[in-house]
Amino acid sequence: MKLIYTLTIFVLVSTQSFAQNFKELVTYSFATPEDYVKAEPKVLEAVNYLFTTPIVKDDLNRMIANQFIFKWMEGTEYTFNVSVETTELTDGNTNLFGMFLAGMSKIVLTHKDQSLTDTEINEQVTQMIVAYCKVPSNNAKPTKKIKKLMKGEN
Repeated sequence: MKLIYTLTIFVLVSTQSFAQNFKELVTYSFATPEDYVKAEPKVLEAVNYLFTTPIVKDDLNRMIANQFIFKWMEGTEYTFNVSVETTELTDGNTNLFGMFLAGMSKIVLTHKDQSLTDTEINEQVTQMIVAYCKVPSNNAKPTKKIKKLMKGEN
């Protein structure tokens, strides 16, 4: 019984502290190149949040995480190229498109020591999106192309 109480308290504290981080993200200022570098751990935290929580309508935390990542992408030293394949893959699904951009951020930040091509980045992010969509509880609505990839078709 004590274990249940301990786990409940841990989950509540973890959730609350993460939500507080999101409130900080709203007011984060990107004024100098150093600000973008300092924000990298927060960017990864936001990306991980997007890929580990289900899509829920009007989720404020998802919106804040996406906006923070987009702001970071606009001014960071890294460049991101959205290909025709990306737009075909996400096919107007704004949740999946936002997650694709977030995934690009994660790939470049977790592979800083490698010089990845746009194709390599897109392939890795596509795998992340397909894996996310395969979990029914994530409430993702896969596009036709993602459904084919989920079935192993190309």
